[in-house]
Amino acid sequence: MNPWLRRTLAVSSGLLLTLVSPPLSWAPLHWVSFVPVFVAVHDMDRKRAFRLGYLCGFAAVASLFHWLAETISVFGEIPVPIAVAILTLFAAVFGLPYGLLLQLVPSFRARFGPWWVPAFACVWVMAERLQPALFPYYQGVGQYRSPWVWQLASVVGSMGVSFLILLVNAAVADLVLTRGQRWKPLAVAGGLFLANLAFGATRYAEVTAADAAAPTFRISILQQGVRMQTRLQDRGEVIVKSWVDLTRKVAPLHPQLVVWPEGSIFYNPTDPLLEPYLAKLARAENAFILMGAGTHEEVTGTDIVDGTSQVVVGTRDWNSAYMFDRKGDIVGRYDKMWPLPFGEYMPWPTSYLRPYIQGVGDFRAGTAPHIFEVDGVKFSTPICYEAILDGQMREMGTGVDLYINITNDAWFGDTPAPHQHAMLAAAEAMENGRPMVRIAYTGISMVVLPNGDIPVYTQPYTDVADVVEVPIAPIETVYRRGGWVFAWLCALVGAGAIGYAWKDRGVPWGTVQTRPVTPPPPSA
Repeated sequence: MNPWLRRTLAVSSGLLLTLVSPPLSWAPLHWVSFVPVFVAVHDMDRKRAFRLGYLCGFAAVASLFHWLAETISVFGEIPVPIAVAILTLFAAVFGLPYGLLLQLVPSFRARFGPWWVPAFACVWVMAERLQPALFPYYQGVGQYRSPWVWQLASVVGSMGVSFLILLVNAAVADLVLTRGQRWKPLAVAGGLFLANLAFGATRYAEVTAADAAAPTFRISILQQGVRMQTRLQDRGEVIVKSWVDLTRKVAPLHPQLVVWPEGSIFYNPTDPLLEPYLAKLARAENAFILMGAGTHEEVTGTDIVDGTSQVVVGTRDWNSAYMFDRKGDIVGRYDKMWPLPFGEYMPWPTSYLRPYIQGVGDFRAGTAPHIFEVDGVKFSTPICYEAILDGQMREMGTGVDLYINITNDAWFGDTPAPHQHAMLAAAEAMENGRPMVRIAYTGISMVVLPNGDIPVYTQPYTDVADVVEVPIAPIETVYRRGGWVFAWLCALVGAGAIGYAWKDRGVPWGTVQTRPVTPPPPSA
């Protein structure tokens, strides 16, 4: 095969993954998106297969996360060429797993025959489970808009959907590579796909019926069409008043809970000048008000300065959510447990760069979830980034009927990032069987039901002031009960497959030679 054709096929697979991702969400392409790169690497040695796989990964990561350059440039006040260089480095690092995985295709086909199809799917899930990621983007999440397929996430999580996607892709590629001679892998993969559709249709109908019969909870959807560059120049009282005006606008619709997004207040709501004002609003509108706010505490201690012990005054900051009840009393506070690296703090060992990068906070982590309650409905409040963290959402889903995710995606600008962030949050609602109301400062705000439906999905940078009725019918999913173990089982199988393929069995690692089907004739 022509080398340039191979490179084109590899890049094509990477770019197809961007078409699968929101806002386009061309989910059907996902089932064949890896076929081009499988065909490109199928008969190559390990090094050349790695290079092509790496090219595929670089194209995928650079195109999926191109918005990083704009975010870094605008809000980090970093020159565009340097921001592009950072994006390039990001793609270079996170494109590596594609190369490491796709180099296995030739050897797996040589060692396992048709069994390479499920073996490679397991290895891919193993990589998703083990790979550290700032933005945990699993392949299966791309099916979040395909309700019958997506029900599988309630059983084995989005990584289980990743397994099915890679299984089908590998089976299609195997049929192509054998010129239609080996059809059994595709028949098995197709049978599993159809069985999952049947399961999905049944579960979707059952959960939809449960939602229809469930009591509802009236929650406001508030967001603003303001750009963050403008908002950062506004005075604090102007910002607070903008949310007060939206609250009064929805008051005639009688919400039980009004929600202001992450960062809607820069100050402590307990401030002596601010708390009475917010309490009066809650009493006047006869509603609970949940708001994203900063918590600042002055701390005083002693430290050695210039060789002498001196009193040092400083602050400690948290990204928090507070709730006022209808009487105007503060009845709960939650501090974000997972601040965003490189946004809310600089992780070690990059903390020394903090003086040179603008816009990075210095927030501390909270220590425990908090369960809020309004009219018998219990909910937790994952803040921003937390809503896409699997372990954190399982913890915050314990003992609650509902997730209320408050966030501020304005930092990403008008890019695909808010859509991708919303998609990853929607996955957690399906996996944990909890409805989710997501309130984003500038969008995307949405409502996600346990059946995967998204009846409310706002567009970024639009003004929204409305009230929605959310059915309260939480479900204890198989995934919450232990279905998350599936990914670890795939990791064990994948590790075993790699070990078996690596072991010297007469065929050098990375080649595509196969053993003779029949023994050679005896020599003369």
